[in-house]
This record gives sequence, C-alpha cells and structure tokens, in this order.
Amino acid sequence: MPRRAMGVLIASVLVVTATGTPVSAEPGLPTGTTVVYVAKDGKEGATGTKSDPFATVEQARDALAGRTSARRPGVVYIREGVYQTSKTIRLSGAEHSHVTYAAHPGEQVEFAGVTTLAPGGFRKLSDVPDEAKWSSKARVPDAVADQVHVYDLGAEGIPAGVIMKNGFNWKPQPFAPELITDDATQTLAQYPNGAEKLDSAAITVKEAPKGARDYFSDKTADGTTMPYEDMLKLPGPVYTAVDATLKERSTIWAPPEGQEIDNTVSETDGWLSGYFGNNYANDRVRIASVDPGEAELRTTYPTMYAATDKWTSFVAQNVLSELDTEGEYYIDRWKDAGTLYYYPPGGTVEGKEISLTSFDAPFFQLENVRGVTLKGLKLNGTTGTAVRMLDAESCTVDGLEILNASMDAVAIGEANDAITAVAEYRTSRGGHRNKVINSRLHDLGGGGVFTAGGDRDTLERGDHVVEHNEIYDFSKLATYTPAGYMYGVGNTFRYNHVHDAPHMAIQIMGNDMEISHNRFERLVTHASDQGVIYAGRDYTYLNNVVAYNLFKDIGADGNQAVYMDDGMSGMVVRHNVFDNVQHGLFFQAGHSNVVSDNVFRDVTYIGHDKLYHEDDLPVPNSKVVVERFNDMLKPGDGGGFTNTRENIEKWYRRYGKQYPNIRDWYVPSKANGEPCTSIDATECTEAYVWTDPDSLYVPSHNVLTRSVSIATGDFAYTDDAGGLNVKTFNPDFDSYNVKKDGAAAFAFDPATGKFDARSTPLNSAEGFGPQWVREWNRTFTLDGIGPRR
Repeated sequence: MPRRAMGVLIASVLVVTATGTPVSAEPGLPTGTTVVYVAKDGKEGATGTKSDPFATVEQARDALAGRTSARRPGVVYIREGVYQTSKTIRLSGAEHSHVTYAAHPGEQVEFAGVTTLAPGGFRKLSDVPDEAKWSSKARVPDAVADQVHVYDLGAEGIPAGVIMKNGFNWKPQPFAPELITDDATQTLAQYPNGAEKLDSAAITVKEAPKGARDYFSDKTADGTTMPYEDMLKLPGPVYTAVDATLKERSTIWAPPEGQEIDNTVSETDGWLSGYFGNNYANDRVRIASVDPGEAELRTTYPTMYAATDKWTSFVAQNVLSELDTEGEYYIDRWKDAGTLYYYPPGGTVEGKEISLTSFDAPFFQLENVRGVTLKGLKLNGTTGTAVRMLDAESCTVDGLEILNASMDAVAIGEANDAITAVAEYRTSRGGHRNKVINSRLHDLGGGGVFTAGGDRDTLERGDHVVEHNEIYDFSKLATYTPAGYMYGVGNTFRYNHVHDAPHMAIQIMGNDMEISHNRFERLVTHASDQGVIYAGRDYTYLNNVVAYNLFKDIGADGNQAVYMDDGMSGMVVRHNVFDNVQHGLFFQAGHSNVVSDNVFRDVTYIGHDKLYHEDDLPVPNSKVVVERFNDMLKPGDGGGFTNTRENIEKWYRRYGKQYPNIRDWYVPSKANGEPCTSIDATECTEAYVWTDPDSLYVPSHNVLTRSVSIATGDFAYTDDAGGLNVKTFNPDFDSYNVKKDGAAAFAFDPATGKFDARSTPLNSAEGFGPQWVREWNRTFTLDGIGPRR
C-alpha cells in the first residue's frame, strides 16, 4: 500500500489524547478528532483513555486545553452513571473551544444537582426528640402528624436554601430548593390546596400602597427610576381575612405585630404568592405579622402593581401549619434549623426516590468559546439556570434532557431587567449561531430557552436556532418565562412541541424572528389577558413571522393565541391552525400587522382589537413606546434615544419594501420635538394625531384576510373608541373570510391539518382556489412536532 494511503487509514482509526497516548477512534468521528474519556471509576493522574479514564469533566477539559481547533476538534466521552454536581463546569476562551462533551453512545449520563435523601435518614414525626432544632414541629396539624416524616438536612450538610423576592419585573433570583419524589415535584405547604386560590371572597385589601411599577422612569414626574434596593423597602399591602375558615387559620401565619417570633406557635417565613394587581403577572410578598383580633395580615416587600380586590388570586405558601395534604413539604430555616417536614403520598417514604434540588448554579457555562457542543446528557436539578452561554459562537445543545431547573433551562446571552417597564431595554453577550436542538426540557420553574442575540441598532442578526425540541411543564414558579424568549434580531424557534404550561410560550422582543412549524398545546391555562405568543410595547419590532403552527386547547380566560400588545407592529401571521381558542388574535393599537391564510376551528372570536383612540393623550405607556421608537428611528448620534443616520438607512433599506411608508412614520409631536400631550388647533391637531395613517397612534395598514372559519365566531371589534375600530382605518380588514359549521364541510382533516384537494369548496372560493389548497397541503402538516428537513 502506498505510504500516503496508509497514513490516511491510520489517522481515521487512531486519535491521540492530550497526554500523547494513542486510543482507538470511536466510529463516526471526523478524522483528526482527539478523544478522551471520563468515567465514574476514573482517577487522578489518569491518561484519559477508554481503559484509563479521567474522574471529572474538568480533568478532561484541562487535558484538551489549547489542543483543539475547527480542523482538529476534541470529544470528551462521558461514560454511564450519575455524576453528583456541586460546581459549574466552566468552558471559556479559545483554549476550550471546538470540543464536544457527550454521553458515550448508548449510555445514560446524568449530572445531578439534586441530592438524593437517604431512606434511612427519614424519621416519623413522632420519633423526633424535643430539641430546639425540631421546635417547629408543634405547628404540624394534629390530623396528619402520624403521616408526616422529617429529615435533618443540616446534619448532612444539604443546603436548605432561602426564599427570595421574585416575580414579574423583579430581578430574577434563584428559587428555594424543591422536593422531588419519583421525578414529580412536590408542593410547598400552602393554603388553599390544589388549584384553589384565595380571592376577594376570602380576603380583601385593607391598605394598598403604590406598587413598585409606579416608581419606574415612565411613571415618575421627573423621569427617574427609584433604585432597586429602595423599591424592595417599599411597604407591602395589608389584607383582611373575611372568610370564617381563613380568619381562624391565618392567625398563626406570622407573629402578632411587634412581638418576637415563637416558632412553636406562629410561622416564621410565610408568603403570599400569585396575582395581586393584575391577572397576567405573578408576584409574591412575605407575611410579616398578623392581627388576630382584626383578622389582618401585614406584608413586607411591595407588589409590582398596586394590590386590588379585583385581581386577588393567590395562596399562602411555605406555611408549616398548612402541611395537611399528601405531597406537601416544608423546610424550616428558622435559626438555621435546616429540617425538612414531608407528608409523602400514601403516608410512607418506603419505596420512593426522594431528592432535593440543592445545586444553585448552571451545570455548564460556555463563555467566549466557539464550536462547543453538549450532547446526550441529562441535567437534573438546579435552583438556577441549567446551561448558560455568554459571547458564545456556533455552540450547540443537542439531545439534552433538562429537568427540575427552577429558572430557565438554557440561557443564551443576557438582557437588562424590567423589560416591559424600561425604555432602555437591551440584550447583550448573545454571540451568534448557537443552537438548542433535539432536546427535552421540562419541569421548569422558569422558561425553556432564553435566546438573546443580534443588534437592533444595526439589525445584525443573532442567528440562534431552537428546533426539534419538546418543552413542557415550564413557568411553574414565574410568569413571563416562556418556552422561547426571542430577543434581539434574527433568531428562530421552529419544529418544537410546546405544551402544558400556565403562561405564555413565546415572547418576542426584537426583529426578524421566525416562529414556525411548532405545536402549541394546553398553554396559558392559569393566566388571563395573555397570549401563547406575546409581543408588544415597541413599534419597531418588525417582521416577526409566525407561520405553519398549531395553536390548540388554549386557556380560555380572556386569552389569545397571538397577542400584539401596546403598539406592536409589523407582525406577519400566516398559515397557522387555531383550534379551540377563545381569541385567535389581538390587535392593540399597532399597525402594519398582516394576518393571512389561517384556519380557525372552534375559536370563539377570530380576534379583537383595542385602539389608543379610546384614551386621551398621552396614550398608555407613551414614554416607553415613544422612546423605543426614537431609539431606533430618530436621527442623532446613537445616544439619548436616537440612532445614527447610517443605521437608520439600514433600517429603511431592510424594511422599505415590506413597509413602504416606514420613512413617514412619526410620533405625534410639537415643533420643538416634545410629544403631543393634548389636542390643540395648531400643532397637535385631531387629524395629525388620530387620523393620519403615518401617525404611530393610528392602527393603519393592518390586514386580516383569507381566513377559513370552522365553527368560529366573527372578529370582535372594540366598542370603547367612540365608534372607531381597526376596520375604520383599514376598510378591507377581515376580507375573504369563508365560513362553515364543521371541518367536514371544508373537507379539512383536523388530524393532519390538510384539505382534500379534490373536494374542498376552497377550490372555488373567492380569494382561495386550487393553487392555494395545493400550497397549503404542501407546506402544512401536523405529523409529529412539524416537518423535518
């Protein structure tokens, strides 16, 4: 054999570890790949071969450091087993780039941030000694005391964690450890039980101080935002229990005001958690004291929105005296007790695998790396985010199972806080071309994939892709934590199956996003005034395409499938199926939104609208929407809510054809540049503010057309704007809407999402025709989670 051919053969069969030891190449790896191994029985000083593996991923990482490249990548194969995790695996810089960290083919690898509680560590409550560590046991309800088991976490050095202030528009903080039994998250002791909530029939607002939202820059007279730490010191609401049962139970949810805590009698760290000042964003406040005589509960920490009886819907949580239902637990942190109380299903811990999410950081952090892949791993249990990428390029999460993360499963990049309230919203450190694919993300306190990438000033794309994933049981601890955060420019969420969550599935904060070929099912089930896909509060979030998706069995309490909020403009919603939804669409005061070629089946209303015309100037949230518009399209030096002329020209060139009038869009303003705050006869005239189609406040250039309505109600036009609605400004709105009472009448198969091309009456319907039917059938299917390329 010629020497050259022999060299190629050897290179394809052998690779060299970082220590110089040749090992057999695994099948299917590219020529020149360097392979090392990690195993449960690995040891310090190992060579990293298959027969002499490293003990930790960090050892493998360091062995490959500086020895990999795009042409000579590395692979760390992790052998089967459960690897207990106590610190983040950090991959940073060029020296740790171009490496794949993968489960060895055919083997199950789990990184466990959960601590399994030894069965022998549990005792029955009746066996607990009368010691200070267990003094809180007196609060356990007598009716279940013989069913409750306890565990001394502190004695084994297992972190008990802490409950912190979390909620919509508050800075996200790691959550307290959660108890997991046989892969099912248990319930923190609460009242009432199950899906029931306390509402105004049980508890009323006695004092409602301003919410923290009133102290953001768009609400204050001087345009400044209160420092965050000062916000946390604002007073919380005061409640009065009016239900007789609640009056009796709540007397020990905190000590009486001014008295020291006696933890044998009263709760030490009870919280109210749920909805306080609206029906779409959750919050939590700590119960500070009670007044048994007046049936009052005083709280510490403010709510984000001022509390009102109308929206009261919460539970009392982390209350040991309410540990009265199977599956409930409580961790006593008073004076560092570190003790767990648990009412296990069936009243026994026998035969159950019980664990606590004790890890409070990412399993992996990828920073300033390129070409790193995490593949085939299971990441189980963290009170934070499971995988974080910062300034990463072309990195991939492939085939991971991530579960029991209290925050997001994967976070790509960062964003500043209070995104709906602050005009200076920015994303950063997102990198480019990162992917999350073929993964299963579930049982998440927060969201699925936080995707921030691209530059909105210049419209540079992030090109991140989230595809072929199953994401479910998310947003369990926080609202506005979707399966896909689409922030920045040019990112894609496609071919995913997203299901079973109490809140939204997608939030769009940016431009040129693609949301396509996804199945969205059983979502926004515990929220109101919300959408499966939510976007808003910026007229310049343009060309976000929602296409070829199924929206099915969506929570009906005032929700919609696609929510275009507060001036949201330029959305493209086409070729979707809406099945069993209350409102398909919500057009709210935006313009140039185009909705076409969709099927609506068993939808109460195709959609509804809301106009700024129902309000006096300034329009709601005007400071935010005006400053965000100026930030992108007002000429200046790029600072102070302006963009450079060069960048603005990029915007006009990018969007000029799609939005021909974009150069003419304007914020109604006076000659001195100040936004109009009232109608007058000279500068801020009625026509200039409320009629001209180029005024941002006019819902012009909106389109709804070619709708197939199957047992579906009409569009519900607003009656709150003095006789005006979206059709007033768009006379052809809701054109070519064909209606039948059932799917069979259209020869439509709900199981496949296709029409019978031979018999459907759409072949002869105005605005449709045989070509429309062929194109629909070619591009739309409900097989699996969407077409695979």
